[in-house]
Amino acid sequence: FKQRLIGQQQEINNLMQRKNAVAEENAHLKNEFNTLNQKFKDKSQELKNTEDCAQKKEERNRLVIKNLEEKNKGLNTCCADLLNDLEKLRKQEAQWKTEKSSNDARTK
Repeated sequence: FKQRLIGQQQEINNLMQRKNAVAEENAHLKNEFNTLNQKFKDKSQELKNTEDCAQKKEERNRLVIKNLEEKNKGLNTCCADLLNDLEKLRKQEAQWKTEKSSNDARTK
């Protein structure tokens, strides 16, 4: 009987040691989980911030492109007007040269 009692007591001691070891491992894993969970939250926030920043930059770029396209349209119109004016001036110059030649011929 005493032998059995000693055996049971030793088995209880072994089970208590295993319980303590499992509790320690559980606490360690819980700490590791909390650390990883915090890292995940930090990275998620960092990703959100990066996405927000990229979206703002993209919007600014769209506005810059739109403004440049409008300026380009205005410059194209201005160039077309200048080319028309140049063409008119060339025609006028040709007409004046013709008239001058006529006048010079009459004067001689």
